[in-house]
Amino acid sequence: MGIVEIIIVAIVEAMDCFAVAIATGLSKSGIRYSRAMLQAVSFGVFQGGMTLIGYFLGSFAERWFSSVATPIACTILCVLGLRMIWGAVRGDAGEKEGEEIAAKNLTIANILLLSVATSIDAFAVGITFAFINANMVFATSAIAFASFAMGVIGYEIGRHTAKRFKTKIPEIFAGVILIGIGVKMLF
Repeated sequence: MGIVEIIIVAIVEAMDCFAVAIATGLSKSGIRYSRAMLQAVSFGVFQGGMTLIGYFLGSFAERWFSSVATPIACTILCVLGLRMIWGAVRGDAGEKEGEEIAAKNLTIANILLLSVATSIDAFAVGITFAFINANMVFATSAIAFASFAMGVIGYEIGRHTAKRFKTKIPEIFAGVILIGIGVKMLF
């Protein structure tokens, strides 16, 4: 597998991170930039790490992992999306209180859950890389960097879009995006 193909795979692998980061940016302006950056770093680490794990475990784990992991990832994303929608719909809280709630929703645990959910397919890619004897140093680095970059870019796009809307629509839309990604994983 050549460099161009690996870069394309890295970008494709990072698209889920991009969509989730947009949802994070859309959710509220109260999310600290340091948390968004932590999320982007976590995306990169988990995407690269799952690629390596897949590479080393090989096809034996693919049968078990793919049958269990996809429903788990779908559930995680759907629950987080529903929580986001519920938080937007339920509250007639003031803007400051809403921003504090949004900042609390991007906890370390939520960041880790989102990172795991978006990196499930990287495991299967790692298995594929094992069979085609890909350059794993370059492949893992490319996937990790693309996921990090897409996490940062997605967050910025979502944040700037949310600033333009003074309604709860962006937060509801962000929840729908997460649910959509989760449902897409099943099919």
